[in-house]
Amino acid sequence: MTMRSGFNMHHSNLQGFLSATVWDEKNGTSLSLLSALARLGLDPWREAARLADMPRTAAATALSSILSELPGNDLKSSDQALLSQRLVQFLPEGGSRLDTEQQDPVNRQGKDSRIQQLAIGIALSALVIAMQMNGWLF
Repeated sequence: MTMRSGFNMHHSNLQGFLSATVWDEKNGTSLSLLSALARLGLDPWREAARLADMPRTAAATALSSILSELPGNDLKSSDQALLSQRLVQFLPEGGSRLDTEQQDPVNRQGKDSRIQQLAIGIALSALVIAMQMNGWLF
């Protein structure tokens, strides 16, 4: 089942890549690529989009370099290269795709306008309720 765009991660075509398991931690939990990138202080979506826009071999090399910085990484460089090659297979073909809101500034303005209208409606409703409670309205 596909989630509505409001509930999807920033770049929905990067979900498979970012949710891929890097390895199992010593406590038995799986480390996702999203968590691994965040641990390194990187923006996972930006980094995934950057890697998706590269050729697969270059992306695997770059990812291997990134993963080598992870604390608790006990992998040999050859195993790390294989892991990176496996993980980049989850990247979307043809690069990353921005959300429609990021592609279409007019759509973004429309959303901002709806939020402003909602806020004004709530404020006016609160004002009417306060006036009724104080007997200023019938």
